[in-house]
Amino acid sequence: MGMQKHTLLQGLQAMPGDGALLVALGSLLEQQADWPALREVMLEHLPRMPHGSPQQGQVVYLAAKACLELADHHQAVRLATKAAALLPAFPYVHHILGRALARMGRKQEAIEAQCRCADLEPGFAWCWFEIGTLKLELGDPAAARAALQRALSQQQEQDPESTTIIREALSRAERACQWEEREQAARNLWPDRPIPRPEERLPAVDHLALITEEFRLFLNSVEAGLNHSSPELSHQSLRQRG
Repeated sequence: MGMQKHTLLQGLQAMPGDGALLVALGSLLEQQADWPALREVMLEHLPRMPHGSPQQGQVVYLAAKACLELADHHQAVRLATKAAALLPAFPYVHHILGRALARMGRKQEAIEAQCRCADLEPGFAWCWFEIGTLKLELGDPAAARAALQRALSQQQEQDPESTTIIREALSRAERACQWEEREQAARNLWPDRPIPRPEERLPAVDHLALITEEFRLFLNSVEAGLNHSSPELSHQSLRQRG
């Protein structure tokens, strides 16, 4: 692989800005996770690329990914936005843009970008993971849980050994859902009392009343789900909620 990298670099020295050589080298550096070299080479040769060409879009995308991995988030957003304009049907540029936006705290815009990725490549688990974690941060644990369940299901089929981070996020979403359900049940039962803390031990009568109300709310949610016109996880609903 070292010889291949050396050969591609020599080729670029002889033919600066050659799109095929540049994309091949970029893909190799991406595979090696050599982010400093990837950023340097892509940005160096980018001005020589034909303006508006798909190869220019690929080079900008690779530069954006390198900047993201190097925590240069402002540059990553700028480059990924340009790459998305050049390659609007390429799903992974929207994923990179969404990740960079999220790191800058622009969470709703990040969800929009990840939903665009999901529209183009619905089987890509990591866009659903990003949607789920962002929804959880925005206080919508139900939408987070749905997205993370989808991410886990897809990643288990593709690479079961890389699901730990998804499982951890899903556990957080499930705990948040349970706490939300407990809060709603407590408000229904005792509107004038403080909401019991998660670790608080209640008198037996109150505990029984609370779990009964939680179960009633659960049955209501199941019935509402069965009556919903579309049981599939909706990209539009993920965009609008939270």
